[in-house]
Amino acid sequence: MPLMKKHVTILGGGLAGMSCAHSLAQAGRQVTVLERESDVGGLARSYTENEFTYDLGPHRFLIHQPKDVADFSALLKEDLLLKQRKSRIFLKGRFFDYPLKVSNAIFSMPPLTTARILSDYALAKAKTLARPSSDRSFEEWVESRFGHTLYEIFFKQYTEKAWGIPCSDISADWASQRISLLSLWDTFVKSLIKRGNQPRTYASEFYYPPKGGIGALCVKMAKDVESAGGKVLRGQPVTRVEVKNNLISKIHSVDLSIDTQEVVSSLPLTDLVQFFSPKADAGVIEAGRRLKFRAIVFVFLFIKRPRISDDHWIYLPEERFISNRLTESANFSRQNVPAGQTVLCAEITCDVGDSTWNTSDDVLAERVVADIVQMGFTDLSKNDISAVRTRRAGEAYPIYDIGYAERVSQVLSYGESLSNLIAIGRSALFRYNNMDHSIEMGRRAAEALLKKSDRTSAAKVATEKQYFG
Repeated sequence: MPLMKKHVTILGGGLAGMSCAHSLAQAGRQVTVLERESDVGGLARSYTENEFTYDLGPHRFLIHQPKDVADFSALLKEDLLLKQRKSRIFLKGRFFDYPLKVSNAIFSMPPLTTARILSDYALAKAKTLARPSSDRSFEEWVESRFGHTLYEIFFKQYTEKAWGIPCSDISADWASQRISLLSLWDTFVKSLIKRGNQPRTYASEFYYPPKGGIGALCVKMAKDVESAGGKVLRGQPVTRVEVKNNLISKIHSVDLSIDTQEVVSSLPLTDLVQFFSPKADAGVIEAGRRLKFRAIVFVFLFIKRPRISDDHWIYLPEERFISNRLTESANFSRQNVPAGQTVLCAEITCDVGDSTWNTSDDVLAERVVADIVQMGFTDLSKNDISAVRTRRAGEAYPIYDIGYAERVSQVLSYGESLSNLIAIGRSALFRYNNMDHSIEMGRRAAEALLKKSDRTSAAKVATEKQYFG
């Protein structure tokens, strides 16, 4: 008798989960995806209404292999768009390029500020040569490489606004992953010299689907999975995970139970650890409880104007703005909006249940309009806005507070003790990775199951100390 192929249950239908499901289904494996929301995509989901398509903030492909471009174009049955990235910071009433450029970020400042930046950098460099920085916190990492003044202007405000905790309490891991340059001198060199094989941070181009938003990827993968005989069950949040003899034997959701031989989870690490039955060790549960995610309220303004700006996204570090970042869908693809109109997304970071999370849509919209007017883009008024929508994501950004890595390791070690579980994706690994990383994790998890190869390969994606773009 031929060996029965093991059934794979995939928890979560975001990019990581759907990428894994798609690879497995195309290879003939029996797959069931459990997704808690009404449709797949997770944070890379798109919404369409009244001819508008909008994403949850800016999403883009950083694809370097021509084969991947061809594969995704084939998946969508149309060529991906190649876009020239434009992203800026609005600070002190002016725009600065992002990533930072010396001529723009430093020498366009008032002369006294420029002098302080340069003298503080020299002082930081001298201190580092005398005694290297411990690099324990985000604050220490940045100040030792850029000096105190540049840290205060460009790094401290936005970081504390986004994460809701002091930079002295944020792990240096966040700086080493997300800051594009290693020092002020590196900023200067990279501004003048364009070398081959630049780090990901300097990618000036990205790819994007021509229609359907970034969510078109997961929607199409789900259709392919179902066409191949797999199941994608929407509106099915996981409620319990049965463990027996170091194996997951059964998954329970709101109204069904699934016997399974293999499990791939992209559920938030903090959630999954609560679902195990019998319960995990008390220390593991406590470690999971102490891991926190930052939430986002996305406010979408449907505007009766052809365009607000030509930026893909703009960062707003100052506290006078409620928004952290603005994104305009039309600049990713004109097919996202009706002719003569646009949709603007404002991201507002907060904590689940706090005053921002509970603020009414109308009040949030008024404050976002005030942000736009303060920036001097336009005299936008209520009459220009045809509709407002909000979307809330409770587990958007894993918070890299000091000590988080040890807690993550403790929880993941328990997961690794279950021999039929593979964790993939941003939330499951508590790792702020990009969408192309999540897709690659899904592919590697599928390859491990199909070829019975290294089951830890997926978790190794995006572990390098390198800015992620």
